[in-house]
Amino acid sequence: MGKLLQLIILGVVAWVALRILQGKPTLPRDEAPARGASAEGGMMRRCAYCQVHIPEGECTRSRGNYFCGEAHRDAYFREQGPR
Repeated sequence: MGKLLQLIILGVVAWVALRILQGKPTLPRDEAPARGASAEGGMMRRCAYCQVHIPEGECTRSRGNYFCGEAHRDAYFREQGPR
């Protein structure tokens, strides 16, 4: 039983050493963006026309919908018809 414990400890130490040598952190970093947030800190929004996700600061918003650009906004409402 003592040899098995030594092997497990040696394996864990080797794994940690390998991770450090590869430059990969062993624990998640606090600087990582939260789920749903872009690297710039804004929320990601989906274009109502093409479904592509873009940062909220780069979106065009109209009638409660988000769009990746004015062309997709215009095409979306042209296809929806008058309301």
